[in-house]
Amino acid sequence: MKIKKVFSSLMALGLMTTIAACGGGENKDQTTDTKDNQGQETQTEGETNQEGENAEGEVAEGGESVEDFEKQTTDDTLVVGVEDINGDFIGGWTNNKTDVKARRYMGIEGNNGYSTIVQDEGGQWVNNMTVLEKEPETVENEDGSETTTFTIKKDLKFSDGEPVTAKNYLFGSLLESHHSYQVVTGSTNIGADTIKGYEEYFNGNKDFLEGLELVDDYTFKATISADYLPYFEADSLRGYGPFPIHAITENLTVSEDGKKLVAKEGYEVTEEDKERYFKNLDTSIQKAKEDFEDEWSFIDTADDVTDSEKEEYEEAKKEHEEKIKELEAKKDGDVDPTELLIEDAMLTQANEYRVNPTVVVGPYKFDSFANNMVHLSLNENYAGNFKGEKATIPHIILQTVNKNIAVDLLENGDIDLWEAEVDGAKIDQMRAAADEGKIGGYNTFERNGYGNVTFLTDRGATKYKEVRQAIAQLMDRNSFVQSYAGGYGVVTNGMYGTSQWMYKERGADLETNPEFKKYQLNLDAANALLDKTPFKFEADGKTPWDKAKADEEFAKNADGFDYYRYDENGKKLQVNQYGSDDSPITTLISNQVPVNAKQVGMEYNVTSGSFATLLEYYNFPKEDAEYTAFNMGTDFGTPFDPYYQYHSKGFDNRTRTNDPKADELTVKLRQTTPGDKESYLDTWEEFEMWYNDYLPEIPLYANQNHSGYSKRVKGFDINTPLWESEYQINAMTIEN
Repeated sequence: MKIKKVFSSLMALGLMTTIAACGGGENKDQTTDTKDNQGQETQTEGETNQEGENAEGEVAEGGESVEDFEKQTTDDTLVVGVEDINGDFIGGWTNNKTDVKARRYMGIEGNNGYSTIVQDEGGQWVNNMTVLEKEPETVENEDGSETTTFTIKKDLKFSDGEPVTAKNYLFGSLLESHHSYQVVTGSTNIGADTIKGYEEYFNGNKDFLEGLELVDDYTFKATISADYLPYFEADSLRGYGPFPIHAITENLTVSEDGKKLVAKEGYEVTEEDKERYFKNLDTSIQKAKEDFEDEWSFIDTADDVTDSEKEEYEEAKKEHEEKIKELEAKKDGDVDPTELLIEDAMLTQANEYRVNPTVVVGPYKFDSFANNMVHLSLNENYAGNFKGEKATIPHIILQTVNKNIAVDLLENGDIDLWEAEVDGAKIDQMRAAADEGKIGGYNTFERNGYGNVTFLTDRGATKYKEVRQAIAQLMDRNSFVQSYAGGYGVVTNGMYGTSQWMYKERGADLETNPEFKKYQLNLDAANALLDKTPFKFEADGKTPWDKAKADEEFAKNADGFDYYRYDENGKKLQVNQYGSDDSPITTLISNQVPVNAKQVGMEYNVTSGSFATLLEYYNFPKEDAEYTAFNMGTDFGTPFDPYYQYHSKGFDNRTRTNDPKADELTVKLRQTTPGDKESYLDTWEEFEMWYNDYLPEIPLYANQNHSGYSKRVKGFDINTPLWESEYQINAMTIEN
């Protein structure tokens, strides 16, 4: 079964997309690949820890020495050491985990900003009464939808002193849910998908978003669609944050009813505006044609196209042709000033604001990104976080450092913070430094996530469940964990992190279930699994593949081994994995799995390269994709809602999973009645059992994170996966 491409691969103006982005409310954490996407992956990223010795004074692998490091710490500046920075500070593009950290300092996303609801240190949802004038009021409507009324305080300001109004809270949802948004910007942000009327608005069938309403300058309403309810953590759906309209447009605003974007009264389109608009239309038309052809290319070439796929194709073709006609017709008529302004605002956000977020609402405002450093300064107009706390440290620098010397830099006082260290040897060094009084101390917490090998499940050999399971039987995952994390991690067998409340409550039941598979290195088990696949023959496609022959050939010439499994059409059993070249997991897999795979008749190849390249192969695979396996790391947001990753219609379904059981369980999990904890846990167990068998990913490990701080840092002492420096900053000080 083929699955339609979910993401736009290239922007209309040539910008590349890699990251899943925000859905409905502001607090739906992502992904990524980073990360503020709706769904589970707050960050989906390659594990970037490197192996390598590093003695003091010697040049570290891949970077500068301790002696050559350019120290940035001053009496009024906190320096946070980070691995790398893309300089992309709005969710939906090429964000990495440092970009996410930076935007959380700025309140662009997360618990520092002016969202209507936020999470506390333990992950509980709380109304942000620093922002709200009174508690939100929610009513259930006759159609099963729910409408919440929000009243914000009148004295809230953006970092540039401009007032925050209700229109600012509606603008982002309207812009990013607009049918042109993904095509024009290349962002993977899907907008406010929980809002009533979203589908019609997102698909371009209506020019208004029914579920939004502007009451007055400081009051607005948002209606969650009945299709989305019940929802176990319904509070998470009621997070809305303000967007600085004036930062990206002068002449576009929100209508008086709050349901659409409109041109300001008196605006007139110029000839220059028209020329730019027509050019954008041509680009959009060409892009739409390319995407459609790419999405449905298998119809004429694949030999296993189903009747339902053919029917779906005809419907999609009709819809596509109608939209092209609609776009072409716009070129022959008068230019719609609102559409022009909307596209201009989108492009300004995509090309300018996302790399230079000049107007924010968090404790810090953006100064610059240069020389691999993000410079931030105190936002004097910040009203405080939900606790009423305000940051006091005048300046923050996020400085790229070589991770091999990061702990050394911390000991020297060259940086103030080094967070989320996972390498076992580096953790040992950090703990020893704390014991010896060389640093102020460290925080430790179990990771709310896991490392994994993830598959494309709809193409190549990995479309067969038994192949995926066999690969899991070719790995010694215990040795992976020990080599990578030292004594600070454990093997996982499902889609969970050991810090998750579900695992703490039901993990023991899950792990002791005899049907819950504990994949271990077992060549006989792998061979038996592969016997259940079409790859049962020698190269002629007729002679049964013989394990005894394979053993003999391997014993004679392991390096030159060429006795592989084939299907009846003479297609070799081959799996190609792409891994990040700075990941020790890539090295561990390449040293172990290809050799073991030969002995069961599978050719397994591991290629390493940049993480950006990995994401391109993973997010936008061709029908005959060269790579169908990837090593990744995934952190979970709250709520845990795997619908986006594993439902056949989930926007973040990058494994291309299409399984009725997954569809059933992911819907059942998210639609658990709020407060019915036991039912949620029961379904969670069911889902984990499905995942463990279907194996869209091979879970490898859940590890501990250690965050160290210099002796001058005070107030950095909360130990939870949800409360790192960007949230603790409002209570932190530096004492020189």
